[in-house]
Amino acid sequence: MEPEEPMDPHEDGESREEEIPEQECSPLGWLPFTLRGCANLAQGPWWRLFLVELAVAFLVAAPCVWSVNRHWCPAIEQAIKNIPPGQPSIREGHLHWPNSIPVELTPLNDRPYLRFIVDSQNTADHARMADLQLEFRENHIAVSSVLGYWHAAYPPQLSLNLQQEYLGPRWGARRPFLLLALGGLVMLGLLVTWAALALLGVWAVRTVAFFADREGGLGTQWRLAGAALMPGALLAGMGILCYGMGLLPLLGLLVVWILHFIVGWIYLFFAPFYLPRLESTEEGDNPFTDDNPEEEGPEENPFTEDSSEPGREED
Repeated sequence: MEPEEPMDPHEDGESREEEIPEQECSPLGWLPFTLRGCANLAQGPWWRLFLVELAVAFLVAAPCVWSVNRHWCPAIEQAIKNIPPGQPSIREGHLHWPNSIPVELTPLNDRPYLRFIVDSQNTADHARMADLQLEFRENHIAVSSVLGYWHAAYPPQLSLNLQQEYLGPRWGARRPFLLLALGGLVMLGLLVTWAALALLGVWAVRTVAFFADREGGLGTQWRLAGAALMPGALLAGMGILCYGMGLLPLLGLLVVWILHFIVGWIYLFFAPFYLPRLESTEEGDNPFTDDNPEEEGPEENPFTEDSSEPGREED
């Protein structure tokens, strides 16, 4: 008996590598920058999608915190320094100010991001000259921006001391923690929003996959709907960064914010085409066909005479 030849350890490994595409094995293959990357990410485990969403949420929250720290925080500090001496406060739903002359706490500069105005007697109509303008009036606060005008009355139970000696130290001590809280809230809000939008988008993915004959269960399609939102979110993060750097006006940021929804829908409808195609039904799976048609002989005709019957002589 001849000894069996040892199996080459590389043969099994090579066959397995051929089964799994190289793009799905590499980390760059499941990054949601392309349609194929979104499909590969959807076919992986759920924790991989969560890590990608966590990274994208950080990349969106970081420009938000940086822009607020660069533009809004200095404006708040300047407004606190320009508060006149006296006993300014908000009590019992009214603003108590040392004088009745309108005061602009943050003078306009080349690119005003945030502006504070105090008009305790409602004596003037201040035009919007900044991206975000806050006007403290007699019994309400008015907020105006490119999105419109909004005002809210002071709560009757609110008691706020507006003295410079009171606000300055407290703002300086709480500023880092407020920025960290802002970043955490933005990341948490994005993760919850993406999960909710993925539940709505899964039906679109399911419809496209059905008509395109693509594989994937409900979990894969939900992950694909979540992965399709990542490119648009990165576009929004880049828009916020450009706005903070002064390269994009507030109206341009609004346009980018609308475009990031369109990008998400484009990925949502075209990424399912990169899912694996359903295997076609083989001919042997048809229950109405014979299993082994070759083994059976020709069908016998019962109406033909058999010449080999005993007792029958040839003519």
